[in-house]
Amino acid sequence: MSSPSLTGSIPALVTPLDADRQPDEDGLRRLIRRALDDGASGVLVAGTTGEGSLLSPAHRAAVTASARSALGPAGPGVPTLLAGAVGLHVEGLQDDVRRVADAGADAVLVLPPGIQPLTPDEVVDLHLAVAESSPVPTLAYHIPQLTGSWLVPEVLPRLAGHERIIGMKDSSPDAERRAGFAAFTRDNDGLALLTGHASSLAAALDAGVDGSILAVANLRQRGIVALHAAHAAGDTAEVERRQEVLRRTTEGLATTGASVPAAIKAALQLDGVLRERWCVPPLRSVEPARLDHIRTMLVR
Repeated sequence: MSSPSLTGSIPALVTPLDADRQPDEDGLRRLIRRALDDGASGVLVAGTTGEGSLLSPAHRAAVTASARSALGPAGPGVPTLLAGAVGLHVEGLQDDVRRVADAGADAVLVLPPGIQPLTPDEVVDLHLAVAESSPVPTLAYHIPQLTGSWLVPEVLPRLAGHERIIGMKDSSPDAERRAGFAAFTRDNDGLALLTGHASSLAAALDAGVDGSILAVANLRQRGIVALHAAHAAGDTAEVERRQEVLRRTTEGLATTGASVPAAIKAALQLDGVLRERWCVPPLRSVEPARLDHIRTMLVR
């Protein structure tokens, strides 16, 4: 089983919807083309930013299939397509992974259930069980601030021991834990580490992560690619400048009074990238009266 590339900037795309709250294939194609034109090495669809846990299973598969069509057939030189999988139990996750894999995902980002907090070993047990039945490679999604389930560096050898687990996305703000993850993955080529925490992207690159999967890439993809490049070139001043832009954007998202997907969609609509800004219920779309605030905070 070949492993897709997991380096550079892979934006965690929002899911465009039409007025009937159905996935907007044309809108997704525009987002993907824009991301690739701005230097993305791949895309993630139906993740947390893509409202994946609120989309129906059929819609997660449809969004994945639309992204596959936009990117073209998988193969050498084709940007990586990641898709998110969710489920309330192991069997549900296994089914969802197979569903989005059949729809064309190169690899699947697996989110642990958020109702029952798991110990680190239990999280690994979950990922091993899901990977064992998966037809494509998988990645562990570490976002403990949402799921209540933590990973620790000591359990990573168990993850890396499975041939179909090829990486993890770490969205935790914990710098010490991230450094421990990076110390392990630097010496284990089979397990890639990607950060999902925009405010500490520069620090994560210093620690040795392989790439990033960020929500703010919907709005700042070129800047994120430039930050990656500046870090590789050792241009500290440029890294600091680009990181400050990401910090301000992240803070701007937090002040909009809307969910991250809703705020990003509104900004993309104001910027002329998306026709609509609708979210998957029960997430609320940004009200017209709040659009000026979105424009001030995010559209520059």
